[in-house]
Amino acid sequence: MGYFLYRDRTKPAETDQEMWDSPLNTYLREHQMGRAGTICTLPEMIRHVEAIGARWWQYTHPAQATLGAIRFINGRSVAPSLTPLIDTPELFTTVAVEGLRSWHTLLATDASRRAAYGDDHADLLLPGFDFGEHLFEQEGTNCVFIDGSQRTVPAGTVVAMLVIDRIPIYSPPQGFGLPSYYDTRTRISTTDYFRQAHAIQQGWKKAADDALQQKRPTTG
Repeated sequence: MGYFLYRDRTKPAETDQEMWDSPLNTYLREHQMGRAGTICTLPEMIRHVEAIGARWWQYTHPAQATLGAIRFINGRSVAPSLTPLIDTPELFTTVAVEGLRSWHTLLATDASRRAAYGDDHADLLLPGFDFGEHLFEQEGTNCVFIDGSQRTVPAGTVVAMLVIDRIPIYSPPQGFGLPSYYDTRTRISTTDYFRQAHAIQQGWKKAADDALQQKRPTTG
């Protein structure tokens, strides 16, 4: 397998050997990931995001990220979901993981899949994810942040991105298990796209609300 090597933007003089040995590139090799992303089960995805989500901010192009955002590519009938901008690598990771956990909890309620594949049926699904970046080539005004504020983002700002895609394809319960172009075991769910989008958004909101609650001063 070929591996894409990512440069640590906090180390301008990084050598090729240092780049090969860096924490991110080492993690990707150890998990047989040719890039910062893969197709995997949801439990595996959660572990990968927990391991490298915050670290990814150091490896974005063309510079180190100072903001983050998460994009969830829904089914054909639903527009993609996008978080507001996130201020810190730690909150970026927490929001991503809470969204994935909420999504997994919903998918686990699929009675058709449970009847066919048992209680761990949601762990058989194979969505995908990729880390990337977005560059503000021009100044962004009135950009919405995870705390509800609106701010100006300077031109040249790099945003660390996590894109979640290849989500389970919806099938109505009466059609579940019928011959399909897709592998029913790993790709089909009777959970519709709107509910999947809502679940991941609820996870994002929970993480953001918890973070805001922790920042509020206590009284007493």
